[in-house]
Amino acid sequence: MTVPAQRRTPVSAQDYREAMSLLAAPVCVVTTRHDGQDWGLTTSTVTGVSLDPPLVSVSVARSASCHGALSRAPEFVVNVLGDHQRRLATRFSTRDIDRFAGGEISVLPGTELPVLTDASAHYLCTRQDVVAVGDHDLLIGELTDTRLRPEASPLAWYRRAFHRIEPYD
Repeated sequence: MTVPAQRRTPVSAQDYREAMSLLAAPVCVVTTRHDGQDWGLTTSTVTGVSLDPPLVSVSVARSASCHGALSRAPEFVVNVLGDHQRRLATRFSTRDIDRFAGGEISVLPGTELPVLTDASAHYLCTRQDVVAVGDHDLLIGELTDTRLRPEASPLAWYRRAFHRIEPYD
């Protein structure tokens, strides 16, 4: 006879936030153009999903101001930030401002999509799916182009602060 597993109570929101703060993550700004307007947000939830086809996921809170645009736009760009772009990361996480003001924005050649000019990498993605998970949606995108600057020093998010990543000697 099989004994049913005991249902455990989920951790509190505060305990969850504290636990997740211990996961170092890259800092990215996801951008798109939808209905003639540029949209973007800062995130540390970009994850590689599949090699064949090349897929990434981006977690977007349904409460985010650009959730609707990102979940409907046929394409989006993941801008991987360098450590020199902390100010941009902060700007794209601030509500009720023009996130695209400031001159560090250009258009990805061959598209109408906004990109952060000096990003360490740009991943052009075609939206494949939007999956509802809890209070967020996962945008699943297939990489259709990459622009890489591997010499750039990455920006990371850890314990609720920005960090520079440097290799050991």
